Amino acid sequence: MERDTKHAIIVIVAAVVIIVAVFVGISKASGVSPPQTVVESGSMQHGTESQIGVIDAGDMVILRDKDQKSIQSFVDGYKTGYSMFGNYGDVIIYDRGPNFNPVIHRAILWLDYNGNGTWSAASLEGYPAELWSCTGSSDYRNLSGILTLKNIDYTGSLNAEINLDTLITGSQNGGYLTKGDNNRGFDQPSNIPGINGLITYETIKSVAWVEIPWAGAFKMILNGKTDVIDRWVPNTIPCIAASVLMFVFTMMSINFIFDYRYYQKHEKQLRKEMNAPAPIFPVEHMKK
Repeated sequence: MERDTKHAIIVIVAAVVIIVAVFVGISKASGVSPPQTVVESGSMQHGTESQIGVIDAGDMVILRDKDQKSIQSFVDGYKTGYSMFGNYGDVIIYDRGPNFNPVIHRAILWLDYNGNGTWSAASLEGYPAELWSCTGSSDYRNLSGILTLKNIDYTGSLNAEINLDTLITGSQNGGYLTKGDNNRGFDQPSNIPGINGLITYETIKSVAWVEIPWAGAFKMILNGKTDVIDRWVPNTIPCIAASVLMFVFTMMSINFIFDYRYYQKHEKQLRKEMNAPAPIFPVEHMKK
């Protein structure tokens, strides 16, 4: 077998082993099956093009089990400094019934129903007063009427509001207000099919963990959803092409390192042989 061919096979096998090992490791650490999902809408984007570190259409998102770590809402994250995917708090994947695909949006605030027509939001304790208001009461333990959360989008300028009186039916145990980073208002109530109230803990399927840019675009292209890519993330195809070129360049660099080490070792051995002293052969003494 040619040496170059052997090195190429070694590089390819090593790459495959690494990919398989990473996938197995992610699957085990995730605690969710399958451990990934493909984002097919632009509701979580922070602009008109795909960005690394933000959940865009065409991205693949690695998930983790919701019980592995306490979920932090946007309000919680603001107070602690915790952020994921370009904004405060966790991004959750929640179920909206058997006839609809799950939704991947940010958890904004957990509300508990008091049973008397009012709500409580413990996370609002210590949250800056200038960043929220409620028409019924300024006491976070006794909220009613229109609740407004200010500056909650990725630009820090959007105010979103919700009529708490409309949440009583179907939300007796409380749950999360949720919102797509690229949406103007909360998911509750909204025109999103299948969402009838707050997102309870039971309806949360998993939590977004790691974003893999553009990886889901291959599936979307195969499924004929190129219109979504063209609309939301027109820079995806160029980014994929650049990524492929980078991968090829990396493989070529690894192969070059193999070749360099081989020639360096061969040259060292050759120099050693050339500088070696002449061999001494036994010589018989002539008898006088």
